[in-house]
Amino acid sequence: MKKLVSLAWLILAAGPAFAQPTGEMAWQTLTDGLKDGNPVKRIAAIVAMSVIRPQPKPVAMVEGTLDDKDFGVRQAACNTLGSIQSRASIPKLKTMLDDKAPEVIFAAAKSLYAMGDPAGRQVLSDILVGEQKGASGFLPTSLRDARLKLHDPKALLLIGVNQAAAFLGPAGAGVPVAEQLLKDGQASGKTVAALLLATDKSEESKAAVKTALGDKNWTVRSAALRAASLRDLTELYPDAAPLIDDKRDEVKYSAAAAMIRLKQSPARRPAVKKAAAKTSAQ
Repeated sequence: MKKLVSLAWLILAAGPAFAQPTGEMAWQTLTDGLKDGNPVKRIAAIVAMSVIRPQPKPVAMVEGTLDDKDFGVRQAACNTLGSIQSRASIPKLKTMLDDKAPEVIFAAAKSLYAMGDPAGRQVLSDILVGEQKGASGFLPTSLRDARLKLHDPKALLLIGVNQAAAFLGPAGAGVPVAEQLLKDGQASGKTVAALLLATDKSEESKAAVKTALGDKNWTVRSAALRAASLRDLTELYPDAAPLIDDKRDEVKYSAAAAMIRLKQSPARRPAVKKAAAKTSAQ
């Protein structure tokens, strides 16, 4: 009985810090995901990070997977760097245009194009019209070797040419993430709705996102976490954080990314600046 009482006092003394996962836990969860032996989990962690702002730490983490032995992981890394608009990663994305896998080249070109780099436009144009005599010679050897696959309509569909919305830049950045969720057999209309609410600003939809965080369908929970992150709904942090213990890895990684994004949110910055100003005035 004494041990139980002591434990209860420890919990009460710890307060919210004990009850709610910490930022360190979020970073560690994503780090573990990126290092997991299963490439599917590494991809899930990278995709989840597509909501985090392009600050040095998350950018370095994603860039660190560009040399992964699995082409799907490298492809996901290229997509995520484009989604978060990491302009500091442009030089490394350009090196990925010489990757052996056409899927990776395609993803790198899309991300470069989305950030306005001419290298991306050149590769996509060459893929579209086909390599011709007298061309600029820009295409790397690996892309020339893969040109048949890149010009084959069926192969392009397999690569993910239906992600073409990403050609529009930031507006289409969420397409790869949507595909990750919607290709799962458990995805539903609610999953699509949650993804779409990432661009809505109404109070009604905010309440819907909060409800969706507790949905029994994992794809809905993951989509809701993405919506909460991209809308910077910092008030939903207490609802999102517990999902870091979700049974589904996709949701767990999405929750970790959401915790980080919501701490990065501009909504929190004025308060920090105000506090700093007050301290300096004293």
